[in-house]
Amino acid sequence: MTEFTTLLQQGNAWFFIPSAILLGALHGLEPGHSKTMMAAFIIAIKGTIKQAVMLGLAATISQTAVVWLIAFGGMVISKR
Repeated sequence: MTEFTTLLQQGNAWFFIPSAILLGALHGLEPGHSKTMMAAFIIAIKGTIKQAVMLGLAATISQTAVVWLIAFGGMVISKR
């Protein structure tokens, strides 16, 4: 597999960041990620818009943190 540093030196790395952002945004729109459950919760407690936004931010931040931890763990394991 081609090393990322080699791709950087060849000038092909510009493609990775926009691709990751686009694929991540599309992935977030797919079914799942507990969107239905969170919407039902907000409706059940008669939550405010502020509470809905805070719940969404908490879910986004926690999921992103887990993804970064898994990626970091994979990098550490692959170095062994």
